Amino acid sequence: MNMNNNNRQQGITLIEMMIAMLIGLILSGAVISIFVSNVKSSTENMRMMRLNQELRGTMTFISDELKRAGFSADATNSDFMGDFNFNVASSCLRYSYDEDGNGLQGTDERFGFQLTASAVRWSNNVTTTNCSNGTWQNVTDTTIAPITAFTVTENPISAGTIDINHLVLVLTGQITLNPNTASRTITETIRVRNEDPS
Repeated sequence: MNMNNNNRQQGITLIEMMIAMLIGLILSGAVISIFVSNVKSSTENMRMMRLNQELRGTMTFISDELKRAGFSADATNSDFMGDFNFNVASSCLRYSYDEDGNGLQGTDERFGFQLTASAVRWSNNVTTTNCSNGTWQNVTDTTIAPITAFTVTENPISAGTIDINHLVLVLTGQITLNPNTASRTITETIRVRNEDPS
């Protein structure tokens, strides 16, 4: 009997299999690279969003507090407005308002904000203009957003017998992204509503 060689099984060669594996590895590497890039981008976006939220929340708290500055149940008592002061050297903003509504200024009605050790902090018993005393608590979290700048600029506007006190607040925070650092600055102008008569 003669065997015909036409019945041999056909398949892929070793070289074809290695080329297919190489193409598969290249495609897998590209997909993994895109995935890693997307994860990194998402992480950086999340960190930027957390920075924005931290700055915005802090600015809202500061703004809401400063709108009360100078309030007194006794309209003739100017002690509360007289306490308003921003000390540039110590990045300390001190203000006061009649929290209990009795018209008298208590020690615990002298408030302050200060930038120290990359955090904005707040106290309700600040009696010195440079914020060297008081019981302080952090308003910002340095692990989320180290604060690099906190400034307050007074911009009073006279309107007849009233000085309308506008304040320009600037708050800057930064985060470390791989390999760079990103910073964000927000600015807000507020009006202190308890004006002093001229």
